[in-house]
Amino acid sequence: MHFRLSAMADEAMLVSTARYPFLVMNLKPRFLLLTVLLFIVAAIPSWLTVRAMAENIFEMWAQRYTEKQVLYDRSRTLQPILREVALSRQMADSPALLEWARDPDSPRKKARALDEMERFRQNFTDHSYFVGLTRNGQYFHNNAANAFSGHEYRYTLKRGETKDAWFFDLIRQGRDLHINVNPDPELGITKLWVDVLMRDGGEILGIAGTGLDLTSFIRDVVEVGGEGVTTLFVDHDGAIQLHRNQSFIDFSSISRHGAANKSLDLLFDRQLDRQAVFAAMKELESMHKSVVTTFVNIHGKRQLVGVSYVPEVDWYEITLLDLDVLLPLGGFAGIFVAYVLTLLGVLLLFNLALGHFVLKPLSQLDHAMSEIESGKPSAAGSVQVEHAGAGEIRGLLERFNRMARSVIESRLDLEARIQERTMALERLTKIDPLTELLNRRGMTERIEARLARAAREHGRIGILWLDIDYFKEINDRHGHAVGDQVLKAVSDTICSVLRPYDVAARWGGDEFLVLLDVADAEVLDHLGERLRAAVQAHPQPSGAEGAQVAISVSVGGHLALADEALDDILLHGDQALYAAKAAGRNCYRASRDPAGA
Repeated sequence: MHFRLSAMADEAMLVSTARYPFLVMNLKPRFLLLTVLLFIVAAIPSWLTVRAMAENIFEMWAQRYTEKQVLYDRSRTLQPILREVALSRQMADSPALLEWARDPDSPRKKARALDEMERFRQNFTDHSYFVGLTRNGQYFHNNAANAFSGHEYRYTLKRGETKDAWFFDLIRQGRDLHINVNPDPELGITKLWVDVLMRDGGEILGIAGTGLDLTSFIRDVVEVGGEGVTTLFVDHDGAIQLHRNQSFIDFSSISRHGAANKSLDLLFDRQLDRQAVFAAMKELESMHKSVVTTFVNIHGKRQLVGVSYVPEVDWYEITLLDLDVLLPLGGFAGIFVAYVLTLLGVLLLFNLALGHFVLKPLSQLDHAMSEIESGKPSAAGSVQVEHAGAGEIRGLLERFNRMARSVIESRLDLEARIQERTMALERLTKIDPLTELLNRRGMTERIEARLARAAREHGRIGILWLDIDYFKEINDRHGHAVGDQVLKAVSDTICSVLRPYDVAARWGGDEFLVLLDVADAEVLDHLGERLRAAVQAHPQPSGAEGAQVAISVSVGGHLALADEALDDILLHGDQALYAAKAAGRNCYRASRDPAGA
């Protein structure tokens, strides 16, 4: 362009003054046409690039949002179920119920068991329970209205009856815990059932548990996801266990043989999408990932699906995000309009700059040449070209800097919030809320990490397994509030005795596990006996009617080899704890490995 203008200027020196205005007027539409062409050439690839970048950013955001949504829904959904599971396990392990299940015809044992079941009924969220016995097939149930008080025996389970198939199938499968959605035609109710086997050694004495009202659970938990978010739970076969639309739920999945009646086929029209979800479920089994995301099409609409495995209930959680609802593409219309208006503004500014820096100097050149040709040169003897200032550009850069700072601050704030919530979720999954010690999951990870380090450094670790003596009697006599005080007192005592680099956890119920860095058995034995004595010396809390509650613990210790498996370590510690109990409780016993540690 520079050479073309130079040639035009040289030619202008040779033509008459009458042609100079025509030359200047002819350049303006040409530059305008060139500007339009540049606008079109620049606009198309720029728009395509911006659109592709926006889609990539959107997909990255959607995947991260889906992962957080799945983890949040998992935590929110699991809480009410895990509470019922814990209470159901306690009821199934109740000595009163087990004693009655072994001798179901004893009136005295039956009366004691009914009283125990009534106490559990008050604690269950649905205020209902059920117990089925294998020796006589009797089925007991009472509901929130206490409608069956005095008539808890409802009917007798019969092998071969379709309505009773769930009971005998669970006995046959031998799974200690099973959660399913199933209607009970005999009782006329449909619930989310928690089934726990009652065992006496290798013998199954019955099934105990409770149920959550399906409609209320779906309303209060499953439907809370909001518009555009659908959460459902499926088993390994893809049978739908929980869905906000109850017609999608595959009832009676315990006794189903063969393909699921209501599965993921109800949600996905294309086989490709169903295979993608099953592949995500399979990927969770083989990789150390908590959430797997993928895109699918449902009824012609593109949706993002997040899949997570929930080992506590042996289900898969599937969260569907309708992208058109959560982030409709219509919201980008403003961006497109802003983009077009911005380009048009640039076109206008370009033409103004062109007129100021090119056409106006050419007009001045034409006027000067006319004066020279006429013999009347300008007083300065040269062409004067005006230059625009850069104030607008400077202002634009300042506004960009302010915008960039605002975006960075917003991003840092968002990352801080995500980290805070991630840490809160991590704490929720690894910390016992009552004692603020590690829970079983957190302690298991610590032990595995210490074992790995011990293998590298050829070191040794030790464990101390503590069990509160007669804790159930404390709960039964003084109440669970006093029992919680006892648990807190024991945990505080453990923390006061341990060294800074030792770790303690509430392993479950009234059991505590301590992980030690030790070099020999003498240190292990010293700490085990010291813990036992410190618990015994702790001030006694006040129980029922002001009576003092005596606290003592049985302690089992084990000094592990660096290459010893986690299960073997726990087994040795449990055997040592059993030996302490067998020795009369409130004492310490240690196991000794074959190496003679």
